Amino acid sequence: MTTTAIKKQIHSAIDIIESEQLLKAIYMILNQEIKNKKDILKQFTLDEFYERNNQSQKEILQGKLIDHKTVKSKFASK
Repeated sequence: MTTTAIKKQIHSAIDIIESEQLLKAIYMILNQEIKNKKDILKQFTLDEFYERNNQSQKEILQGKLIDHKTVKSKFASK
């Protein structure tokens, strides 16, 4: 089943549901996912940026690198 088909079925199911309790439960699940997406896209503060940059530089010097082919193959399968 495709993502689009799943979304259509969810929309149809929500339109049919009469239980306020069930709708609130669905809302809580979806709202948590929305919060997680927003947190991922949240901008760094300057201090967070420098801290993350320092950590990245340390890992680069330690040789903790992932080659391009590995990354490309991992995301090509999705």
